[in-house]
Amino acid sequence: MKLLTRLILLSAFLHSTLTAAAIPVTVGPLAEQLLDLEVRAPAMVVPANQAVITAQVTGLIEAVEQDVGASVKQGDVLIRLDSDDAQLALDRARAELQALDAQIEQAAARLKRGEDLIESSFISDDDLLDRRTTLAVLRANRAAQELGIRSAQLALSRTRISAPYDATVVARAAQVGSLAQPGTPLLTLVQTSAREVDADIDPRYAADLPNAQDLRLESQGRSWPLGLARLAGVIDAAARTQKGRFSFAGPPAAIGTSGEVVWKVATGLLPVPLIVQRDGQLGVFVADGTTARFVALPDAQEGRPASADLPPATLLVIRGQSRLQDGDKLQIDRL
Repeated sequence: MKLLTRLILLSAFLHSTLTAAAIPVTVGPLAEQLLDLEVRAPAMVVPANQAVITAQVTGLIEAVEQDVGASVKQGDVLIRLDSDDAQLALDRARAELQALDAQIEQAAARLKRGEDLIESSFISDDDLLDRRTTLAVLRANRAAQELGIRSAQLALSRTRISAPYDATVVARAAQVGSLAQPGTPLLTLVQTSAREVDADIDPRYAADLPNAQDLRLESQGRSWPLGLARLAGVIDAAARTQKGRFSFAGPPAAIGTSGEVVWKVATGLLPVPLIVQRDGQLGVFVADGTTARFVALPDAQEGRPASADLPPATLLVIRGQSRLQDGDKLQIDRL
């Protein structure tokens, strides 16, 4: 009986000794511990279009409907030019068309009579040919006159200068009573219905932009999510940067907002706190079941992140590794 009691006590002692020897650690998959590099690039919100609105026809400026600071919608009238001359030209072209229609009607009737008389030999072949030619010429003139009417209508429409898109008027050169001619600057518009973020990108990180994580514009403590619109394929020789354009994924920032485009790039490097030194080598501890295994990192340098040639699912010891030696028993807590 005493022997059995001693065996039970010895077993309990050994169990408690082994349990006490297990070192508590926290482990997590290698893939979740790799560092992300945060990249920043100077940026500014720019309009998709900024245009100087000019006259397309000659005319006195009759009215300036929108002034500096005004917000306009696409199609809103900006400038009115005197339209009297353009209206007269259109009326004249329409009258000339009516005259041609009358001539065509008369020529068609003469041709029909000639065709009826040709069988009775009361008209020569040459006379009939002349009648056909006259009708054909008149019809060609009518087609040209229709083009003239369209041109006159276009000129008349251009005496009302309208906004090509939703915009804000930022500058005015037009003055009532001044003569506007084709190419005369009148107003400057900045499009407000479409805007982008223009950024100067370090070429080292440009290739990672299509797969960038958490892409955003930051300015004065605010943040706007972005998407990559396009990336220039040319590096600026002086600045050593590439132009990137980004679109807003939600409500946009105001045009002219300056800040930084920020995104994250996966580096594939382990953070410095996970790297320890054993027997003159730098490396990390991994959990092999409940046993600690030291894995040396040949390219590691003290105080710097390092790459690890290990499967992404490898369980890495991320807390408690400073106390470990190769082969220690582990009391594992999963992250």
